[in-house]
Amino acid sequence: MEILNKIADALVEETSVYPAIQVDDELYETYKEGIELAEQTSGPRLRVRPPRENEGMDASINLYETVHDPRERKIGFGRFKFIQTDSHQHSYEMVYDGGKLQFYLKPDTRVDANQFERQIRKNYPNSQIAEADDMFPKFEKGDYVAMAGMRLKKPFFYPIKCKISEEEFEVDPYGDITSDMVVEEDQTSDGIRVTAEDCRVMVQTIFEPARDVWTKKLPYGRNVTEAAAQIKEGELTGNHIQGWELRDPGSKRKRSAKIVDKLHGAKGYYMTIRVVAISPYQEIAERRCNTVASDFEKYYNSFTEQGLEPYSIDPEDIPYHLKQVAGRTHDISWLSRVKFGPGAPTVLQPVSALGSIAHIPNEEINTPVVDWAKQQTGPGVPAEAGRRDEEKREETRNGDRHPGVNQWATQASNETHHSRHRTSPRSHPLRTQENGQSDPTANQNGQSPEQGATASGADAVGEGDDALETDAEQFNQQNGADDSDPLVKGSEAQPGAPPDEPVESIYQEGPFPTEPEPAGSQDDSDGTIDVFGITRRGTGSESGDNEPETSWGAADDGVDHVDQQKNSENSR
Repeated sequence: MEILNKIADALVEETSVYPAIQVDDELYETYKEGIELAEQTSGPRLRVRPPRENEGMDASINLYETVHDPRERKIGFGRFKFIQTDSHQHSYEMVYDGGKLQFYLKPDTRVDANQFERQIRKNYPNSQIAEADDMFPKFEKGDYVAMAGMRLKKPFFYPIKCKISEEEFEVDPYGDITSDMVVEEDQTSDGIRVTAEDCRVMVQTIFEPARDVWTKKLPYGRNVTEAAAQIKEGELTGNHIQGWELRDPGSKRKRSAKIVDKLHGAKGYYMTIRVVAISPYQEIAERRCNTVASDFEKYYNSFTEQGLEPYSIDPEDIPYHLKQVAGRTHDISWLSRVKFGPGAPTVLQPVSALGSIAHIPNEEINTPVVDWAKQQTGPGVPAEAGRRDEEKREETRNGDRHPGVNQWATQASNETHHSRHRTSPRSHPLRTQENGQSDPTANQNGQSPEQGATASGADAVGEGDDALETDAEQFNQQNGADDSDPLVKGSEAQPGAPPDEPVESIYQEGPFPTEPEPAGSQDDSDGTIDVFGITRRGTGSESGDNEPETSWGAADDGVDHVDQQKNSENSR
C-alpha cells in the first residue's frame, strides 16, 4: 500500500491555480521600465479619499459617461474615407499596501487629470484628491508576485451584472473584494504569522473609450437590435431522422433579448482587469491572488448568463503583464477588436458595467482599513453666543422662581436698575450720615454703610443732580412723608410703629418667610444683597432680639408699590 501511495505522489504534481514567481534582477528591471513609461507618457496618479456617504456606483457611471471620448479622426475622402481612433487609456486602481486600502485614478494626460478631478469633486462631494508620490505598491527583490486576469464568458453584447442589465447588486461586491485584499490575521501552512506589511494587493482596471459602432455594426461591433431578435426566436432542436422542432424561447430568453436591445446607443469601454499580489511568502501571494480574483465571479448576470471569468497568468507571461500594469496600459490589437463570430476574449462592455467594476465605494463596505476622507468641521460658534444663552437661561430661571417680582429682580441685577430706582435723599446712606440722622454702623433700613453703598452705587453718581432731588421730594410728598421721616421709595411708615423700628415686609408669607430667632443674641448680622435685590438683615443688639427679615429693596408696608411707582412716573 505504501508503494502505491509513493507512485501516486510521484505522478500527481500539486500546482497552484495562480502560480507566483520570485522577483529577480531581470524582473525588477522590467518593472522599473514600466514605471518610467508611466511617469513620462501619462498624467499624474491621483489618490482619491472619498467620504463614507456617497452615491457609489451611480456616481461612477456618471463620471465615466462624462469622460467618454473615443477621439475619432477621419482619414481620406469619399468612398476611401475611414475613421481612426486615438482613445486615451486610463487606469483605476485599488491598492492595499502598508496596512491601508486606498483608491487611485491614473489619467492618460495632465488635461485628462484636470477633467477627472472636476468630475470626482462633482460626483463625490467632499472627496479629498491629491497627487500620489508613489507609483506602485512596495516592490522589492526577493518578493513573490502572482497575477490574474479577467475575460467574458459569452459574447460582448451580453452585459454583466450592472444597472442596465435589470439585475442590480443587493450589496456592493467590493465588500468581499476589499475584505480579501486586506490582511489582518493570516499565517502560512508552516505556522508563520503574516502581518499587514507582508502582503500587497493591487486590482487594476485599464479602460479605453470605444466608438459608438460597438452596438451598431460590424466589424468593430454588432447590431444589438438584430442580436436581440435572434435571441427571442425559438430554439431549433432535433435531427433529420426524428425531425426538427422549434421550441418556445421561454421567459428567460425573452428577458435576455430585452436587456441586449437596451444597449443600442449606449457608450462602451474596452477594459483590461488584472489582479497583482506581492508578498515575501510565495504561498501568501498565490492565496491572495486566488481569493481576490474569484470574488469577481459575483458579477455574473443570471438573465444573460454573462459574467467575468478569472484566469491565471502563466509565470513566463508575468514580466510582460507586469510591465503593462506598471506602465498603466494595455495592448489590444485590431484583430482582438474585430467582432466576427462570437468575438475575441477582449472585455467590451457598456459604461454601467465599468461603473460597477471600477467604482469608488461608500459606507456599504465594512472593510476597516479603507482610507476615507476625514470629516470636515464647520465654522466655530462665537464664545459670546454661549454667554448670551446662559444669561437668557438665568433670567428665565429667576422669573420662574419669583414670578411676582420678575421685573424688579431683573432690574436689580444691573446698574440700570439703581439709576432708575431713585430713593429719598434722606434715605440715601451717604446723605443720611451727612445730615446726622444715621448711626455710623447702620442706616434706617438696618443696613451697614457698606451695604447701603453697594445697593445705591448708581444713585451716588447722580448725587448733584437737581432733577433727582425734585423726584425724591415729590415721591415723599405723595407717600405722606415729612422731613423727619426717612422713607425709601415704595415704602411708608406704619401707623403706631416706633420711628426706629424696621417696618414689616409684605412678603412674609411669600417664598422667603421670616422666622424669629432666639432673643438675647448679641451678634451683629451683616446684610447681604443678592442679584435679586433681596436684603437679609437683622436688628442690632439694642433691640434685644435678632429677628431676621427679608426686604425687597424697600421697607414694606402692605402697599402695592409697583402701581405707586407707575403713577408717580405718569404724574411726572
